[in-house]
Amino acid sequence: MVIHSGHIMRVPEGVGRNGDGMNGKPTRVLKLPFLKDVRMVRRLISVALVVLLAAFFSFTTDAFLGSRNLSILLRDAAYLGLITLGMAFVMIGGGVDLSAGGIVCLVGLLCIRLSSTNVPGIIVLIGGIVFGAICGAINALFVTKVKLTEFVATLASGFAFSGLTLVIAYREGGVIVTPRTVNESYRFFRGNIGGLYYITIAWIILTIIAFFVLSHTRFGMHTYAVGSHPRSAQMSGVRNDRIKSLGYLISGGCAGLAAAMQVALVGASPTNIGTGYEFLAIAACVVGGIALGGGKGDSISAFVGSLFMAMLVNGLLKFGISTSTEYIMQGIIIVVATAFDAMFNKITTKRLLART
Repeated sequence: MVIHSGHIMRVPEGVGRNGDGMNGKPTRVLKLPFLKDVRMVRRLISVALVVLLAAFFSFTTDAFLGSRNLSILLRDAAYLGLITLGMAFVMIGGGVDLSAGGIVCLVGLLCIRLSSTNVPGIIVLIGGIVFGAICGAINALFVTKVKLTEFVATLASGFAFSGLTLVIAYREGGVIVTPRTVNESYRFFRGNIGGLYYITIAWIILTIIAFFVLSHTRFGMHTYAVGSHPRSAQMSGVRNDRIKSLGYLISGGCAGLAAAMQVALVGASPTNIGTGYEFLAIAACVVGGIALGGGKGDSISAFVGSLFMAMLVNGLLKFGISTSTEYIMQGIIIVVATAFDAMFNKITTKRLLART
């Protein structure tokens, strides 16, 4: 049984690669509008959290809803949002990517080195995406060919990417330094249009594209199927390893783009530029409504969750709260969001079984 976008797919015994059973009959799909209602309720809950948080900070801090702060808020949300967008493809497919932060660290430094050759800025940007996708391909290899669990494979590769960053880092007198890029065609991407930074625009456009891909393409449907019930998906003819590999390629590419855009924005790439962002991305996914077990959520969920996490950090900074307290708050939110998501899924599953 595979659940996807308001439909439940029952896989008969003896199903073939093309989804046909022994008697040649296609897999049966039952329409269940209830599932669409559940998805809408979950999304409304996430949006309500963002609205309530915005209302709270607007009344308790100065200039939270000012144009300058909103511009910065969306810029910061876009950095996390691009990483979260890639993470969404992996999590919807039933996996997890704990290497995203390491990929950002490595790709950021590679972009600095590439920009130092004075190549056009667009080449640096494309290079960042390619570097990230290569890292994602390594994760896919570990998961689909070496058959490591997603947790172990991406955790190990994340450490490796972070370690490689330190190996190739710039040094002066044996001490790691953070040089700034002087490539003006690359720094062009730090600009904005009417207060909307290019990284924010890229985030919005890619969110829309990802929504279409997940909702209206075979790859998107198969991603939900693999995340919901991998065995049934495989029996229906879905190539699970291929879907998972594409998910990790997208995750790596999005992390690479986030690194390239962020380095262009700040003009430098500290070796810890992406440290911890894999956990923030996972938290953003869960807050937005993407299930840790896979098969639920979409790019809008990732967008809303990223906006919530960025808004939380932005508001806490205005209170002058220390970094340690900020981390504690983020940890609490991850626990609460995960517990709520588990409870919500349990309730909806019971209602679903009652209706079928």
